[in-house]
Parts: sequence; structure tokens; C-alpha cells
Amino acid sequence: MSQHRGTTDSDSGAPVSQQTEEVPVGTVKSACGARLRNSWLARNGAIIAIFVGVLIVTSIFVPNFLSISNIPNLLQQMSIVGIVAVGMTFVILTGGIDLSVGSNLAVSTVLYALALSHNLPSSVALLIALGSGLAFGIVNGVGIAVFNLQPFIMTLATLAVGQGVALAITNGSSVIFSTSSLLINLLGNGSFGPIPTEFVVFAVIVAVGIVVLRFTQYGRFVYATGGSSMAARLSGIKVNWIIFSVYAIVGLCSGLAGAMTAARLSTGEPTAGGTTNLDTIAAVVIGGTSLFGGIGGIAGTVMGSAVLAAVSNILNLLGVSPYLSLIVKGSIIAIAVLLISPDLRRWIRSGWQATRKRTVGRMGST
Repeated sequence: MSQHRGTTDSDSGAPVSQQTEEVPVGTVKSACGARLRNSWLARNGAIIAIFVGVLIVTSIFVPNFLSISNIPNLLQQMSIVGIVAVGMTFVILTGGIDLSVGSNLAVSTVLYALALSHNLPSSVALLIALGSGLAFGIVNGVGIAVFNLQPFIMTLATLAVGQGVALAITNGSSVIFSTSSLLINLLGNGSFGPIPTEFVVFAVIVAVGIVVLRFTQYGRFVYATGGSSMAARLSGIKVNWIIFSVYAIVGLCSGLAGAMTAARLSTGEPTAGGTTNLDTIAAVVIGGTSLFGGIGGIAGTVMGSAVLAAVSNILNLLGVSPYLSLIVKGSIIAIAVLLISPDLRRWIRSGWQATRKRTVGRMGST
């Protein structure tokens, strides 16, 4: 492309306005194709297909799955895991991981229940649960961002500490409360018509998360940190602050999920959140977010949460043993992650191209 120097080009002397350069059609198609491949639909096409396939097959063999009475259960099941998964998306987008969300949820659950059992206002109990979750996030964030500990090691340590705290403050027993209020109903078993309030809270958090990641400078910094922390630092981004903040976010989400779990059951279980680590990480990864950071988003996480909730709900309706349910869920997670793997797509694409070339060669030889 000729450069603008005054009104003429130094090489030809012709006015710049009269010089045009045609862009090859192939180049345009390649650019459009690359953009399509990087779009949300292209990245999450496999998980959408899996979800739709699960709905179709299950609606045929399990008629009650899409019934009016079961849909609220399905929405409720995906809400708790989904809320924590939204926070986990921020962490994984930076290339980190948080293994402590399950024990964080357990501690928040029992603290919320203990506060209500001692007749504290429900708003105070909620603040205690959120504060507990935030404390976990701050500890993880300081260890990882300030002391440069590996996220896996740091959060594995807080996972063990959290499990011990939840059991110690309850002596391993459940904490039952009978307090009732509008806030407890909002977090627990309330509903807006057929829609559980838990799902409404989840939807609000999803909306906020999408806006933050897609339309704010902070969101761009999160992606930049996960894409290349070195390049982000050279660009002036406070990478340590970004890393610290995402662990605080997932901590808050875990604290809220813990309060909602206790509000729904009217009980604080010190062993709550046993599979939360697996479910939340699986929801994020199944939704297309890369464990290496920099790629993904919350919309995909919502789809991943929906798939996991649908699988759990189906197994419950079929009366499958809880022990076998873990095997089935783990297998489905492995298959889903395999199907959305870029390596698998490249392998299929290269195999298809090789087969097409052999077919064309045989037709030409005949």
C-alpha cells in the first residue's frame, strides 16, 4: 500500500487518491475464516452440540426431564456450581487455578448456619459468609501474587486448611437453623414464578461477569495477563494486582455459594462442597476456557454448567447410584473436553484433507 506523502506518491508521482490496491479475494476469505474460527460460536460449537444432543436424547428416553416440575430443579442444580464457576473463569483466564473453592464453600456454609443459629440477622450472616470467602481469596492471592507460589500448591494448602476449619468449628456435626427471612428465601428456596431465586442470582452474576470481561479495561487486562504475563507487564499492566484480584473474586463467589447452599438446606454441612472443585473447573474447561489462560469466557462457562447440571439431573431421574454417577460424570467430562480440544479438531481436519487428496488422486488416475 503506498504511503501518503503530501498529495503525490514519491515512486510514481500519481496522486494518492487515484492509487488503489486490490485485496485478493483469498486474503479476505482467510481473514474472515480466521475471525470465524476465533468467534465464540466456533470455540463453543462442540459443547453446544453436546448440550442439544443431551436434551434431545434425554427427552426421548426420560420423559420427565423437560417437564415443568423438573426444570426448576435443573436450574437450581446449575446455579450453585455456576456461581463459583463464574469466579473460576476469571482465575483460569489468567492461567491460574483454585483448588480451594470446595473447602471455601464448606467454611462459608457452616459460618452462615452458625450465625443464624445464634439468632444473628440474616444480612449479618450473609456478610460473614462473604467475608469468609473473601478471606480465602485474599490469602490465595497474596501467596500467589506477592510470594510467587504456584497456584496449584497454594490453593491445595488452603483446601486442606479449609476442610480442617469447617470440621473443627462444628466438631464434624451439621449446624441446623430454623430462622426464616426474605433474604434467606431469596438465597435458598424462593422463586419468581417457576424460576428459582438461586438461578436469578446466578443470572445476575453471569451478566456482571460478562460485562466486566468484555467491556471494561479490567477485563482486557485479565485476558492480557493470561495471554502473556511478561508482555502484559511490559505494557504497564499491574499483573500482580490482576492475579490477586481474580482470586478475591472467586473467593467471594464461593462465599456466596456457601450461604446459598446453607439457605437452601437450612443446614450447614462441614463436608459440603466435596465435588465443587471438580464441577467448577470442569464447567469452565468444558465451556471452552483454556487452562493455559487468555482464551475463553463466561458464556461458555454457563454452557458447561448447564451440561453438568443436566447430566446430574438425568442420573438422578434414572435412579443411578451416586457412586456410579461419579464415574459417568467423569467420563462425560473427559469426552466433552476431548471433543472441544483444538488438537482433536486439527487432527480431524488434517485427516479429512488427506482423505480428500487421496480420493481426488484416485479419480484423476482413473
